Amino acid sequence: MAEVATSVLHNVGNVLNSVNVSATVVIERLRRLRGDNLSQAAALIEQRMNDLALFLTEDPKGEKLRAYLKNLSSLLSRENAAIQTEVDSLRRNIEHIKTIVAMQQSYARPNGTPEWLDPKDLMEHALQITGASFQTDQIQVLKEYQTIGPILLDRHRVLQVLINLLSNARHALEATPRTERRVILSVFATPAKLVCLRVHDNGSGIDPTNLNRIFHQGFTTRSDGHGFGLHSSANAAKEMSGALSVQSEGVGKGAVFTLELPLTAAAVQRERP
Repeated sequence: MAEVATSVLHNVGNVLNSVNVSATVVIERLRRLRGDNLSQAAALIEQRMNDLALFLTEDPKGEKLRAYLKNLSSLLSRENAAIQTEVDSLRRNIEHIKTIVAMQQSYARPNGTPEWLDPKDLMEHALQITGASFQTDQIQVLKEYQTIGPILLDRHRVLQVLINLLSNARHALEATPRTERRVILSVFATPAKLVCLRVHDNGSGIDPTNLNRIFHQGFTTRSDGHGFGLHSSANAAKEMSGALSVQSEGVGKGAVFTLELPLTAAAVQRERP
């Protein structure tokens, strides 16, 4: 029960980081949309209603007012589009939080119905959830996607693993100069009929002595870490008949995390008693 609760808190916490960033962006943009000048413009128009056409075409103040309203219209259109994007992101993230909670509530029952999904779409979805934090930290994202096509996958288990990997990559890049921060996302199939979803960062790397312990519960090299994200991700991969692996050439040389899933992982999982 404690492990399930910790998993919920950890996975929801990862998504809440992006929720917080999006909410902050919306608040800042709304704060900048002050209506003081617009109120003055409305009052000026009200004062000149009797000769409004002449005022707008021949009076210097009227010409400035026309230019102001034109610029304001463009500004409001841009701000509306930007705010709508953040609100859409908030909606998606909140829906994902609801799904995490619902899935963990049914943890003792068989996993959710597998869906025919394109693996690269799941990688993109995970990136959208964490993307606001990546933008804030100025992390360059490179994509190397192989065309695979839809396969049977457990959407939210895969998403939880990918979100954990992306979150870890972001933390690993904190000490890297902003101009050099980079993450490479890869999706490809292998001759062994595996689909691989890979997150490769050029961050702090991993000491070779820690590679064998990286997926153990409670193990972490971060002062504020809990050592549960990678542990729960490895368990989720195993439950989908797959595996989660890590490679690193050492401290300061980045890390590569790879989620491997059989092309029939979800179908195999559902056939179990």
